[in-house]
Amino acid sequence: MKENKLSIKDIARLAGVSVATVSRVINQNGRFSKETERKVLDIIEQYNYRPNELARGLRVHKAQVIGVIVPDITNEFFAHIVKKIENELIKKGYMAIICDTNDEVELEGEYIEMLKALQIGGIIYVSGDQKIKPIENIPAVYIDRQPNFADSQHFAAFIGSDNRQGGYIATKRLLEAGKKKIAIVLQNKAIATQEYRLNGYIQALKEAGQAYDESLVRRVDFVNEEQGYQATRYIYEEIHDVDGIFYSSDRLAVGGLKFFYDRKISVPEQIAVIGFDDIPQCTQVIPNLTTVHQHYMEFGELAADTIIRMIHSDTGYSKHILPVELVERETV
Repeated sequence: MKENKLSIKDIARLAGVSVATVSRVINQNGRFSKETERKVLDIIEQYNYRPNELARGLRVHKAQVIGVIVPDITNEFFAHIVKKIENELIKKGYMAIICDTNDEVELEGEYIEMLKALQIGGIIYVSGDQKIKPIENIPAVYIDRQPNFADSQHFAAFIGSDNRQGGYIATKRLLEAGKKKIAIVLQNKAIATQEYRLNGYIQALKEAGQAYDESLVRRVDFVNEEQGYQATRYIYEEIHDVDGIFYSSDRLAVGGLKFFYDRKISVPEQIAVIGFDDIPQCTQVIPNLTTVHQHYMEFGELAADTIIRMIHSDTGYSKHILPVELVERETV
């Protein structure tokens, strides 16, 4: 039969089992029923599935393979971090398995079970779900979002930015530009990085003698241009006299700029805008986006170095907070 480009995720869907179960059957590692094994192997035979060279090599060099879990590989911020991690691991003789969860907690859990079944060397979470449970005896590095359990009792490390300072300097810049009514667009409350940025926003307002107005806070479910566009439309149509907006992500800010362009609202003359992350897209939009710069490329390099060090030592919990800077462009 002609070979089909089928992924392990496709096999799991067709067999009605989890990704982790498919992995256990392929590697003959762990517990599964004869019936489950038959279903999985039948689909593998039907579609002429061939595990790639990396999967075959896992049995011999498991400790030299690192799982990288990312919520959305199409997000430029995450994509650059993952690419840097992969490049740094390759330089050091390691390989990466990239697991894109599409921001689905259930799929993230299945990927973790799969990686555990493969007995890999460690896992790097790029903005993983904060409610995730610790994995015993597997080194883990968390980037951007610190999990609730991260403390000295767990074999883990956290790498992130000074998000409170980022929210503070962005809001302070808008205040210095003479803005009197500043809105903020954030992701939902379950994400600590967003709350730190909100705290920085509140601190800057307080120092300027302005009261915090919760009606100026607009939350979104996902970080993309469409969500930014819709949040901006709500602010413009439902809240009057807003003259500045701080977006907790550049992608949200880009969506906001698109809204202002469509409505023929001049930025920064009529309203000022600041983003967060400093992705390449900031200089590809007109006007170029003023933003808070995160050292996200350093996240990738530091994560690769840290996970390898943890594999080869008994290093316990560590925390790395990198500084942020305001990058002035054309939207303030």
